[in-house]
Amino acid sequence: MALPIPLPVATELAALVPAPLEGLKRVRPELLHVTLAFVGWLAEARVAEVTAAVREVASAGRPFRVDLTAVGRFPPSGRPRVVWAGIARPAAARTVELGGVVRASLEAAGLPFDPKPLQPHITLARIRDDASVEQARAVASAVAAARVPEGLAFEVDGIDVMSSVLTRSGPRYSLVARAPLG
Repeated sequence: MALPIPLPVATELAALVPAPLEGLKRVRPELLHVTLAFVGWLAEARVAEVTAAVREVASAGRPFRVDLTAVGRFPPSGRPRVVWAGIARPAAARTVELGGVVRASLEAAGLPFDPKPLQPHITLARIRDDASVEQARAVASAVAAARVPEGLAFEVDGIDVMSSVLTRSGPRYSLVARAPLG
């Protein structure tokens, strides 16, 4: 389950990490999103249950604005693994709240999901496992210098149920269902 990001905003976000940076696997703009819950592999028959659970949660929600604040990395020190864009308050709190309700709905339906705490962010890139120390340092330096343009934001008006297939060239996402908020 994810909050979709409009392509013009996603394209601007993707450009925040300067090119070229070796050792980096960028997420294509059309794949950028905010994850609320990651379910993993499910039998086809259970996908309808996930969709129903998300639609129920979404119907009780309200659209909200997401202001983007900063570019950062996980972990915050040492060798970087992930480059991300941050979400400002109060949208970060609304995202955590919405994610919590989605996860509770999945749990009530007996549907498995990744229980890691939700940290609202948008993954912009991942550092390759085989990146050299110099490449990782260059990424860390670029992240430290990156700035989100003031006013970069988008409106969340629904939750997407996505299917993800991992391929050698990266993940391939497809929209299973869209559940409008409200």
